[in-house]
Amino acid sequence: MASGFLIFISFFTRIPIGRKIEYNEEKFKKALSIYTLMGAVIGLLLSLIYLIFNSIHIVFIRGLILVIGYIVITGGIHLDGAADTADGLFSGRTGEKIFDIMSDSHIGAFGVLCLVIIVLSQFVVFSFSDIFTCFMMPVVGRASLIVGAWNKKYAKHTKGMGTAFIESIDTRVLIINLMILTVFSIMSPRRLIIITSAFATLMASYFISGLIEDKIGGMTGDTCGFITEISQIIFMILVLFLKG
Repeated sequence: MASGFLIFISFFTRIPIGRKIEYNEEKFKKALSIYTLMGAVIGLLLSLIYLIFNSIHIVFIRGLILVIGYIVITGGIHLDGAADTADGLFSGRTGEKIFDIMSDSHIGAFGVLCLVIIVLSQFVVFSFSDIFTCFMMPVVGRASLIVGAWNKKYAKHTKGMGTAFIESIDTRVLIINLMILTVFSIMSPRRLIIITSAFATLMASYFISGLIEDKIGGMTGDTCGFITEISQIIFMILVLFLKG
């Protein structure tokens, strides 16, 4: 499981781990139960950035640095998936044509709009969020992806890492990841707000993934990135709203 977790860090972030990690599907699948812990690693780094720049009185500068930090840490991998998903789902096409658009290396108008909305939203919510929300954001994002991909099939005919991820998320994996999320939520000083916002975000993610499934017959690696990014924004907005 530890080896599988290192695969997550190697493939889904740009965090240096000191050695080259080879992809192993069995280890990858076994580590899915602790996938949400990767969010905690990202959250710790975001918290460190927050602490370093907390003395800056202009909150928008701190918000900008946090957005840049998040993109650097993750390598923008989920942003890429979100843009491809937007291009495909909002293209007005059906069937395999959607997958062709999502697989195209060129970004379209809907992809650009999606990226602008996500990055701008992150900039705003990061600017007004506290350190605990910054930490919980990627934790909730990864847990939301587990919820969104649970009980779904891989939509494309071709097989790959996305297939192993999506089709290996069973009820056991779901429950363990939700337990990890719950533990971190309870540890937060604003636990009631965090728990409420996280639960609402999980429900929204499952609903969105259901709409995606209706459109393309399941989930793909790109739609996983879309769910991750959208759920994180939903969570942070809800926290700010409940805090008043």
